[in-house]
Amino acid sequence: MKLVPVKNIYYLLSYAWDKLDEAELTSAGVDDYEEMVNLLGKVLANGCYYLFKRGLYRSYQDTESEIPGIRGKLLLQESVGALSFQNRRAWCQFDELTHNILLNQILKSTVSRLLRMDRIDKDLYLDLKEIYQRFSGIDEIPLQLSSFKMVRIHRNNSFYGFLIQVCHLLFESTALNESNGRFQFRDFSRDHYKLARLFESFVFNFYERSQRRYKVYRPSFSWPYSSKNEEDNKLLPTMNTDIVLEDEERIIIIDTKFYSSTLAKREDYDSISFKSENLYQLFAYMQHIPNEKGKQVDGILLYPDVGDTLHATYEWNYQQITFKTVDLGQDWRGIEDEIRELVGVGETATIAI
Repeated sequence: MKLVPVKNIYYLLSYAWDKLDEAELTSAGVDDYEEMVNLLGKVLANGCYYLFKRGLYRSYQDTESEIPGIRGKLLLQESVGALSFQNRRAWCQFDELTHNILLNQILKSTVSRLLRMDRIDKDLYLDLKEIYQRFSGIDEIPLQLSSFKMVRIHRNNSFYGFLIQVCHLLFESTALNESNGRFQFRDFSRDHYKLARLFESFVFNFYERSQRRYKVYRPSFSWPYSSKNEEDNKLLPTMNTDIVLEDEERIIIIDTKFYSSTLAKREDYDSISFKSENLYQLFAYMQHIPNEKGKQVDGILLYPDVGDTLHATYEWNYQQITFKTVDLGQDWRGIEDEIRELVGVGETATIAI
């Protein structure tokens, strides 16, 4: 299948994370890189320089330390054991305003990981080395999944949200080579499953952010069938849609797919067709989605263009099903135009790189 340029992967991530403004601030120079690890490293470097310029975020942390006098809560047992009082000092527990907090520790530790990674661009390596040194006074920590789960983003540190997403992605995409102590980058842009999730999130957030005509949501609903046996009812799966657009007159169900091949060969191998399981799934959604006001219900199966450029619409009983591919390798403006035109919405703001 066609590879998606790393620049466009950056756009997809920016929309999927709903961080377009932050992505624009950190986008300078990403066009210079053709490898995902270098692009993410450049974004992280730009973001760190931006934080240094505006000032790293600080917060209060519980601290236990031996200090002159008494501050906060006196730790009597520790003070007596260390003979602190003889030197007019005491062990105390108190809150201290510090830069040495989890947010900055994750940034520094990710920069350290990049410095121990193969295929890092030479100029980028020098930038990352400088950034690491400027994080003096901040602890480097062993990164774990729990590190990212403990992060709390709010209005006062909102810019960190984007950079922590970048760090999380780098964490998930790297593995330590025990033989030489260096990290290896596993390019997630070649993983169909991860790209499928990214593509779905991009389309959802693109519509949610870029237009006001439709309400954008992801409803889940049950099959209309039921059994007299309650235990049997629990066996029926819930129908979970990818994206639904709804206005006063129309409901549009969009199901995103990401395959190496959009079309399937028929059993006789002499012809091709759309994948039947995709059509069955979308048709089921269209027939059973709650629709008390009797709105028109249409469906769209949206695929990346992997060599089979398609745009076909079929009608039945006042309903439409559209099969559409979008070329993720084209200029980003063209991608936006295709996604907008698919449901008839107007101009959107775009990020400039």
